[in-house]
Amino acid sequence: MKKTIAITRGDGVGPEVVEEGVKILKIIAQYTDFEFIFADAPAGGRIYKEYGDNLPQKSFDIIKTADALLFGAVGLPDLPPGTAESAVLKIRQALDLYVNLRPIKLYSSLKNRCPLKDEFIGKGIDITFVRENTEGLYANKGAILNDNIAENIMVYTRKGCERVIKYAFEHAKKRNHIKVTSVDKANLLKPSQLWRKIFHEIGEQYPSLEKEDIYIDAFCQWLIRAPYKFQTVVTGNMFGDIISDEGAFLIGSLGMASSGNIHPGKVSMYEPIHGSAPDIAGKNIANPIGTILSVKLMMQESFNSEKIALEIEDAIEKALYEGRTVDLKEKGVKVLNTQEMGDLIANKLKANLKK
Repeated sequence: MKKTIAITRGDGVGPEVVEEGVKILKIIAQYTDFEFIFADAPAGGRIYKEYGDNLPQKSFDIIKTADALLFGAVGLPDLPPGTAESAVLKIRQALDLYVNLRPIKLYSSLKNRCPLKDEFIGKGIDITFVRENTEGLYANKGAILNDNIAENIMVYTRKGCERVIKYAFEHAKKRNHIKVTSVDKANLLKPSQLWRKIFHEIGEQYPSLEKEDIYIDAFCQWLIRAPYKFQTVVTGNMFGDIISDEGAFLIGSLGMASSGNIHPGKVSMYEPIHGSAPDIAGKNIANPIGTILSVKLMMQESFNSEKIALEIEDAIEKALYEGRTVDLKEKGVKVLNTQEMGDLIANKLKANLKK
């Protein structure tokens, strides 16, 4: 199966971690029926400095005609906020990537890295956040009106709510989850009241699944007190950004967290949720696992290969017992650089695929 994957390395540690994701894709191509063609699609701060555009048309043309996009991270400290980062929003909006899928899982090898006590970890942490990705405040409808007033408008549409909530219920079924949790602020915000109404309308189509509503402020504390209670969590754009980042710190490091920006059946974008981390760029110490887990999501969501996705995750779990990047350091476990961590996981995956 021949697939074209657009590659946006971006800024900071982006090129370093993307290289390790490409390494994993090359192993998959070597030992399975997949054949990958890689097409560079530069974007971000460095490109803005060179061309005055953080997402040149030539790059976007490559992205929109590919089968998937592997994206690193964008942002440079010497540029105004949003100058590089808005490239991500442009891609999400232009490709209508309405699902932001952000799973978090605490692997047994990293249990000591979790900041929570055992009683709060409970049966374990394995949550998929399904975040609406194109509406709400991040649709960026607003302006700085003057030196004293700025506004953004939170807009939810029925279409936008229905399709992401439907996706969440279908995801829960596919993963054999028993419950879908909706996070909103319906006691105050009118868009959340529409969201909650639609959540229950669609929920009626899934009688076998338990449903619950939680206000965003309450959910933030329950995510610390009892994360084991949650499986599939669906929410709006801003709330999803906040709680998925909060959840990422429970699994050992922000460098462990992956994401998919998805439009089912169309080109989708996969990226780690960490930023460009310019303070450690070029030091070869960034954690590539968030990117490699994003490749896992790509295999599941864009290429319908659950088997290969599970082999990638198994390779990561095995590797974490032998070595880790510095953000996950623990007594008795060897500290590896970015490339060495990628090599270790690639070798574990190679062994899995050769069976």
